[in-house]
Amino acid sequence: MSAEVRNAPKTAAAPESPAHALVRGGLVNPDLDLSALAVEFAANGVLQVEDALRPAVADALHDCLAGQVPWSLAFRDAEGPRKLWAEELAELDAAERARLDEDIIDIARESFQFRYDSFMMVTAYKEKRHPELVLHRVIEQINSRGWLEAMRQITGYARIRRADAQATRYVAGHFLRRHNDENDENDRLCAYVINLTRDWQADWGGLLQFLDGEGEVTRTLMPRYNSLALFRVPADHCVSLVAPFATGARYAITGWLRT
Repeated sequence: MSAEVRNAPKTAAAPESPAHALVRGGLVNPDLDLSALAVEFAANGVLQVEDALRPAVADALHDCLAGQVPWSLAFRDAEGPRKLWAEELAELDAAERARLDEDIIDIARESFQFRYDSFMMVTAYKEKRHPELVLHRVIEQINSRGWLEAMRQITGYARIRRADAQATRYVAGHFLRRHNDENDENDRLCAYVINLTRDWQADWGGLLQFLDGEGEVTRTLMPRYNSLALFRVPADHCVSLVAPFATGARYAITGWLRT
């Protein structure tokens, strides 16, 4: 059993809320012109879809991420990816927290590193953790015929068979260093980011940036509310450091479309 599952707070079954029923009705905004989006994606391999979700669905997901999710801190240590729940972080004294921060930065100076708040939606769904969260219905919907068919049409990848997801929150000091999303199974066709951040400012950082072979930025996407970023894998990209003066949180649901 992973540390994430072992340490996760347990919750009893909860009755379905109006938000659950809303999300069960589908995610995709029916007004999207999927054919036009497919033309743009074919030309660039990167796409930002505005007003991607049904507006009421986007609002329900934002409210969940902003007020209901039990976040854990995601980062890498010498042994690989780690997560610490808020309760575990609260137990660290000032010296221990400073040492953790320095260890995270030490790795970032030399290699791939990240620091952001995470909620692993697939794990929670499989383990029936926090069933009151509407995110459980999101897992079902991103693997439904309607969502997957829309993703196949936009990307041109008929081989898409499933999707995974995690919820993320970036606040001051959080970042995601350069990487390309390739994995050993080679089953990731595209990455996606459902942006659920209201009133984000560009100079706060937290921008999705695409890089060329020389490390130059070729395109930058703002985390606009209710937008969907799609891009082919592999693609070098990063999320820029969130500035210490940022007063908001950058919320998203992100993952891969897989074979």
